[in-house]
Amino acid sequence: MTFPRRLPRFSLPFSTLLLISAACGAYAQQTTAGPVSAGEDRQALEDLRPGTLGNIHWDREKKSATIRVMDSTGYRTDLTAMLKDMQVTVVHELVHLELASLPVAEADRNNQEFAIDRLTAALLAAEEGRSLSEYLSVANPPAPSRPEAGLLP
Repeated sequence: MTFPRRLPRFSLPFSTLLLISAACGAYAQQTTAGPVSAGEDRQALEDLRPGTLGNIHWDREKKSATIRVMDSTGYRTDLTAMLKDMQVTVVHELVHLELASLPVAEADRNNQEFAIDRLTAALLAAEEGRSLSEYLSVANPPAPSRPEAGLLP
């Protein structure tokens, strides 16, 4: 049996920063490619449903995924808190991607989100060398299911 070759492992903060940088770079490329009206530009930034911090869309056949994270103008926090929130959001969406092959009934969506929130917190806590309870009490990471996480009304 042949197993697929694994990519080299990077630390979680480095990987998250790399993803956010790539997203910012892709947005910069997109906006400098030609004249775009303010309405079209705003629509590109507001592709997220109200109350969500990010989302992911994947294509199994193409083996590709796109993660969208809320634009920085949607935050009322300082830079450090905003970047931490974006990191939590990206990791949360990556956990969704990892679990995408598991069947989930529509009635279980809230339970799935809760589990993904906890897995995200556990991964980030492990990366920081903290216990899950310590991480949750100190960092209290925002999640898409908690829209009060420093968002504009």
